[in-house]
Amino acid sequence: MLEDEYERFRFDARKRVLLLGGLQGGLMLLLAGRLFQLQVLKGGDYKDLAEDNRISWNPIPAPRGRILDRFGQVLVDNVPDYRLLIVPERAGPIMPLVARLRKLVDLNEKQIKGLLKQIKSQRAFLPVQVRDNLSWEEVSRLEGRQHAFPGMMIQAQSRRNYPHGASAAHLLGYLGEVTPRDRERFRRVAFRSGDLVGKSGMERALEKKLRGSEGIAEIEVNAVGRQVRQLRASQPKSGEDLVLTIDLALQQDAEKALGDRAGGVVVLDPRSGEVLAMVSSPAYDPNHFIQGFSSEAWGQLINDPQRPLANKVLQGQYPPGSTFKMVVALAALDSGVLEATQKLHCAGYWEYKGHRFNCWHRGGHGRVDLNQAMAQSCDVYFYRIAEKVGIDRIHDMAARLGFGQPCGIELAGELRGVNPSRQWKRQRFRKSWFPGETLITAIGQGYLTATPLQLANMTAALANGGTLYQPSLVRPRGGYEPRVLNHARLDPEHLQLVRAAMEQVYYGYLGTARNAQPVTVKAAGKTGTSQVIAHKVDTVGGKPIPSQNERHQDHALFVCYAPAVDPELAIATVVEHGGHGGSAAAPVGQRIMDAYFTRRQQRCERRPV
Repeated sequence: MLEDEYERFRFDARKRVLLLGGLQGGLMLLLAGRLFQLQVLKGGDYKDLAEDNRISWNPIPAPRGRILDRFGQVLVDNVPDYRLLIVPERAGPIMPLVARLRKLVDLNEKQIKGLLKQIKSQRAFLPVQVRDNLSWEEVSRLEGRQHAFPGMMIQAQSRRNYPHGASAAHLLGYLGEVTPRDRERFRRVAFRSGDLVGKSGMERALEKKLRGSEGIAEIEVNAVGRQVRQLRASQPKSGEDLVLTIDLALQQDAEKALGDRAGGVVVLDPRSGEVLAMVSSPAYDPNHFIQGFSSEAWGQLINDPQRPLANKVLQGQYPPGSTFKMVVALAALDSGVLEATQKLHCAGYWEYKGHRFNCWHRGGHGRVDLNQAMAQSCDVYFYRIAEKVGIDRIHDMAARLGFGQPCGIELAGELRGVNPSRQWKRQRFRKSWFPGETLITAIGQGYLTATPLQLANMTAALANGGTLYQPSLVRPRGGYEPRVLNHARLDPEHLQLVRAAMEQVYYGYLGTARNAQPVTVKAAGKTGTSQVIAHKVDTVGGKPIPSQNERHQDHALFVCYAPAVDPELAIATVVEHGGHGGSAAAPVGQRIMDAYFTRRQQRCERRPV
């Protein structure tokens, strides 16, 4: 009995041992199989994941190139700046993260929307910008709590700076966040979300040279994303420093001369076509595009009826008024219908095919020759010679002097104006040209329009003997080489007659700019007043009543060059709704010339870089 129980016990014990051994063996096989899967089959994948968790690739922005004036004065440079970045795949749920970040830094709704847009548009392991222009206090708060924000980085970079504020704003341009359109335009540039790119002016025109190329830093980070050490880095390559033809001192003289009135001023070197100054008013401060606008400030900027974002030197198309009369005189002399000494009578109006065309001087100028007609801007004189010349010859001479075609300056958005002809009207309106329209064109009205840059280029060609240069803003390192657009093929004798008449505008007894003579140099010029709309209504007594609406006032224009012999400056000025050219625009040219030649007399001439 006892022996049987002992045998059963031994049998049960062996069964338990075998069962436990089998279970242990199965577990070991499962463990070995899992290890084989992790180490052998999936080892490569997990190694890559581990490396990705340990290494972060951070771009190092390249400092953008500076922009200098012709004497090496800084127009645009860079200043230190800090920006907040996150790597989305390390940062966890975005909105809770944003909520916590808003307790440490200022983040508005626009910035949050931009962040979410960036995250959707690029891969999750690449950093996206949350905010730039961090203050020192914000940087300190974030640095102290970095352990609580996995995937957060604070990056030191350079920020674009325009040290002269709104000065030369339209020609320098501004930066803005890259858009799909920018990516299409610069296909070879690997933009990142939040990158800045030139949007206008020279910042846009010279984007490829100014941009440089960014570097990459390989950073080791710990499990919560904190940077442990930098493993290696390729350094960024800075953009090029570029020199413009602009003279900063002259630019500021021109801005001061125009003041707060709306309009444009451009100063060219007639010997080369270099742009020495370019002013469009009102202007804006390009720094605000970097630092950000409030919604109210942005609304005011884009809704301002004086169009501060437009460069009026290139995009303002104005009837040139009497500044066009040199073209008509040259066309008449060139076609042989006018003798310089020939006198024509002005009674204050001219009757032509049943219509009365008035002179600005209702009392009439009497008998005047070319000198007197130009000096006093007699409209009747030019009606009468235009009748003989015809619109086609006027059109041809205007085309030779650059009207109706872009000047080809480096800036985007230049408009061509209108140089009307019979063919142009037929194509544009499917209508015939009326003879009276030739008379209106002769005084710079009607369909005829031009930009201030075209007027300055015409004046430069008259000053230099008839060469139309391509205006340029860039001085290459190897030296400036003028580019000729066209030789106007002007008879030297005819040109001399017109230039002498332009001097009479300043120095003639009744010259329309006699009250705006420069005191430092002898000059030549021409005033212009262009009607904006038909706003004058005669009373019963025949006296015109001007409109009280400021927007209905005439545009004031003036073109000039100086010195009268061997000219160095050619200037065009437009004062929108300024009234008369002689009283509103000519003094602007006077102040610019006096400032420039006074400075030249006071110190040795500087040499451009």
